[in-house]
Amino acid sequence: MIKHLRKFDNIKLLCLLENENLKTKVVEELKNCKNMSVVSTIDGQQPSEMKYDIVVMDYNFTEAYEFITALKKSKPHLPMIVLTDSDDDETILKCLNLGASSILSKQLNFINLRLAMITALNTSKRVDKVSFKDGIYYDIYRERFYNNDSAIKFTNYEFLVLKLLLDNKEEPISYEFIKEKVWKEKKMSIFTMRNIINKIRKKTYYDIIKNNSSKGYQIDTIAS
Repeated sequence: MIKHLRKFDNIKLLCLLENENLKTKVVEELKNCKNMSVVSTIDGQQPSEMKYDIVVMDYNFTEAYEFITALKKSKPHLPMIVLTDSDDDETILKCLNLGASSILSKQLNFINLRLAMITALNTSKRVDKVSFKDGIYYDIYRERFYNNDSAIKFTNYEFLVLKLLLDNKEEPISYEFIKEKVWKEKKMSIFTMRNIINKIRKKTYYDIIKNNSSKGYQIDTIAS
């Protein structure tokens, strides 16, 4: 059961669109998307370094096929919507073999495109987040913590402490280890540490960080 809806205006979108008229239309239709990249040429693009939540692609942008294949290797569950002006079996088969989650006509209808994106985002297998209680999760690709899709505003030290605990979630980590990795050469007391931990708990929930007095701190995660 999907409890919290992922909305298209809060994701990182990649549009592979070579045709200028189609590009203009898509950009206009999706102008509410806060983080959208429109690619008209593949030169210099490195698929393995790209971290997107969803792709919208023009079927006729043939130069993008090899790029998409490489991108899907690094992120196999990446949702993709293909725009085409043909509905013949060969076209449909090629789109499906490419990994398309939806195939839409280039005679774009904003409602249909939006619904296809939201459906793809919410039904694709999530391998890009770590879940906590109360709807809180960490988005690996955007490197941000969210509460029901609203970004949680942490200070730099709060984020670094929480991220360090997450990176070492299998076992408690000591005060000294946190001090070394987060504060490095700067001065820091146990009271500063406790203050940071308390602020993180207030912004999330108390048990997100568990305290073992003899071993240190450990983060509380649940299965995604």
